[in-house]
Amino acid sequence: MEENLPPENLDRVITANCEACGSKMVWDPKLQQLACEHCGNTRFLSGDSDQVQEQDFNEALRMEGQPRGFGTPTRIFHCNSCGAETAVGPETASFSCPFCSSPNVNEGAIADKVIQPSGIIPFKIRKQEALDKFKEWIKKGWFHPGDLKKIASLEKIAGVYVPFWTYDAMTYSNWTAEAGYHYYTTETYTDKDGNTQTRQVQHTRWVPASGYFEHFFDDVLVVGSNGIEQNMVERVYPFELKEVVNFDSQYILGWNSEVYQKDVKEGFQVAESKMDDYIRQACSQQVPGDTQRNLRVSTRKHNITFKHILLPMWVAGYQYKNKVFQFLVNGQTGKSGGSKPISAIKVILLILLIIAIGVGIYFLTQSGQPAPQPQ
Repeated sequence: MEENLPPENLDRVITANCEACGSKMVWDPKLQQLACEHCGNTRFLSGDSDQVQEQDFNEALRMEGQPRGFGTPTRIFHCNSCGAETAVGPETASFSCPFCSSPNVNEGAIADKVIQPSGIIPFKIRKQEALDKFKEWIKKGWFHPGDLKKIASLEKIAGVYVPFWTYDAMTYSNWTAEAGYHYYTTETYTDKDGNTQTRQVQHTRWVPASGYFEHFFDDVLVVGSNGIEQNMVERVYPFELKEVVNFDSQYILGWNSEVYQKDVKEGFQVAESKMDDYIRQACSQQVPGDTQRNLRVSTRKHNITFKHILLPMWVAGYQYKNKVFQFLVNGQTGKSGGSKPISAIKVILLILLIIAIGVGIYFLTQSGQPAPQPQ
C-alpha cells in the first residue's frame, strides 16, 4: 500500500478491488472488515495502533513536513450554508451536505490543507441502526411540534468520518480567594403587634486563603468540524478512544470523510477553555469555609501533546420551517442526540396549566379555612 502521498500523486494511491471479482470493496460495520459490494468477499485489516502517538503541540505550527491527504483519491466539497468541508470519492459529482442537508455545495481546491490523521475508529453502527434511532428520537418530546415526527420518513442520514483533535497536558495551578465563615448573632426586634421578639442573624467573616492544584488532562476531545458544534457533538460522547487504530485509507472506502476546519491551534483554544473550567471548579472546591469570593487561578500548562484522529458519526441535517436542526449517532457506540424545534404553543399551554393548578390549590386551601366568627 502506498502511504503518505501528497495530493499531486493521486495516480499512485491505493485502490481496494476484490480479489475474487474485481469489484470495489468498502468497509462493512457489521463484519468489521472490507467487503466486496458485488460478491461479498472480505478482506481483513490489521487493526494495529502502534502509530497512534502523541505529537508535540509546540511543533504543530511547523507541520509542513507532515503527511497530507487521506492517501486515497478524494474530492473536497465546501458547503456554502454551514461551512463544512467533506471529502468524498472521486466519482461523486455532487451531494447534499450531511451536516445541514443543503444541496448548495461547491468543490474547493483545498486537498493539500489536510494533515493525514494518525488514527481512526472504524464504523460499527450500520445505517439502518442509525435510521431506527433517528425515527425513534424524532417522535419523542412533548414540547416539540406534532408534525415533526413526519420528518422521520423524509430525511436522509449520512455516515461521515468526522475530524477530531485530542489534547494532553500537565497543569499546575495556584489559587487565591477569600474564604467566608458564617457566624450568627441574636437580634431583638418588635413585631407588628408590638411584641418583642428575637431572631438569629447570619454574618460572614472573610479571611484570605490560597492553595495549589495539579492535574493531568488525557485526551481532551475537540471536534475539528465547523459543521457540528462542540456542544452538539458532546451529546453523543463518549467515544472509546482505546479502540483507535492506525489510520489506513482503506477504512474510509465507501464512506464520506470530512476535513478539519479548526486547525490544531484553534482546537487547542477550545480544549484549553475546557481545561481552565475544570481547574477553576476544582480550585473552588478547595477553598475552605462556608462561602467564597474573588477566586483567582493562575495555571501553567506543560508537555502539551495532540493527536489528529477520525471518528465515525451518523449525521442527519433536517429542516423545519426554514430552520436547520441536527441529529447525531455515535458510529462506534450508537449513542444518539440532537436538536429539535420547540413548540411555543405547547410551552404556553404548560405555563397556563401550571398557573391554573396553582390557583386551584390556593382556593382549595382557602376553602379549608374556618369562616371568621362575628364579633
